[in-house]
Amino acid sequence: MFVERCPRAVMAVLLVFAFVVTACATTEHTSSSTTVDATTTTTSLVTTTSTTLAPSTTETPTTTTEAPTTTIAASTTRPPTTPAPACVPPVAKWSASAKAAQLLIVRARFGNLSASTAQAAAGVGGFVLLGQPASGTATQVRTGIAALARAARQKGQVVPWFTTDEEGGDIARLKDILGPLPSARQMAATASPEEARAMVADHARAMRALGVDVDLAPVLDVADAANTIADEDQRSFSADPAVAARYGRAFAAGLTEGGVVPVAKHFPGLGHASANTDLKPAEDPPLDVLQVRDLLPFQSLIDFGIPVVMVGNMSVPGLTSGLPASLASTTYALLRGPMRFKGVAITDALNVGSIAATRNTQSHAAVLAIRAGADMAMIDELSWSATIQELKSVMAKGTLPATTVNAAITRILEAKHLTICGS
Repeated sequence: MFVERCPRAVMAVLLVFAFVVTACATTEHTSSSTTVDATTTTTSLVTTTSTTLAPSTTETPTTTTEAPTTTIAASTTRPPTTPAPACVPPVAKWSASAKAAQLLIVRARFGNLSASTAQAAAGVGGFVLLGQPASGTATQVRTGIAALARAARQKGQVVPWFTTDEEGGDIARLKDILGPLPSARQMAATASPEEARAMVADHARAMRALGVDVDLAPVLDVADAANTIADEDQRSFSADPAVAARYGRAFAAGLTEGGVVPVAKHFPGLGHASANTDLKPAEDPPLDVLQVRDLLPFQSLIDFGIPVVMVGNMSVPGLTSGLPASLASTTYALLRGPMRFKGVAITDALNVGSIAATRNTQSHAAVLAIRAGADMAMIDELSWSATIQELKSVMAKGTLPATTVNAAITRILEAKHLTICGS
């Protein structure tokens, strides 16, 4: 997560320190005069067609005892910023700039959305919207998001995802506009899964009306109620993997019902991490321990059809060889191999203390993540230009294979319910 997310006063002081440390350790931050030429792509990436987009099918586990109303199914509701059904050219025909941009989720501010116009026009794959818009600013948020979508369409780009953190409790960017949502822990303690699904569905419909089409939730971490590291005592549903899975499915189904894409996080689980990865390196228990506890909710949601998984920045003994999970190829091999995940894998924010401790710039960390198997890397707006240039460089050299890039973008387009022209 971006370091500014922590809502508690004590953590806020520490986060300021952590951000300074991170900034000092990160050397790729470029001046605001550095831009990416968004006009180098001669072929429009979006072509209006009469093709009907069929809803994606999902796999329902044969052993589930949950009511069928919590099944994750493709929503037929589209946000006001999304164009009519369209097809895009085969990814192999895209320019290097367009490919590199689609692999990125870039930080933007609810309070200054117009500052992200250049990134939208360049075709970034998504934005992570931060800040806490005040009550009464719904119209400004809605028009700002619509303007960014329009900027992408005017340049022939795929409309980006507009993501934010609306977990409930203190981690709720839109609560001053949409009203509060209980924290995950409160939800599991006070509501049935069906009640949780219904309240999240209502909230998701309001999010979608603003143009926010992806929620970076549910949190599937398995954490004790006494674990205050990264606010896991409130952000996680339960210390019981079965409860976390049950309410995670309900939350994800509610989002989907309301037309918002759910994101399961923080794989492979932060509930027993040694520290907050926003601030410094953190280590999970060994993989063999995670396999019988922390991984269970993720497997449940994968079997249930979750379309996006966020990979965390902790290291895992027996899996990542000391690297943050987001940068380790073995993490994605586990996710796509034994756990059978077929959707989009995104990184947690790469501008944090645990990544800075690796001595990698954000742009290079993004390259490492995509090369390792991530489909999208989450970076701040200061680094997007340098990251696109570095991605283009490694693609040209062949050290980031075209097959890897094309497969990642294909998964992104499928998750956006776009079709490839001629397919």
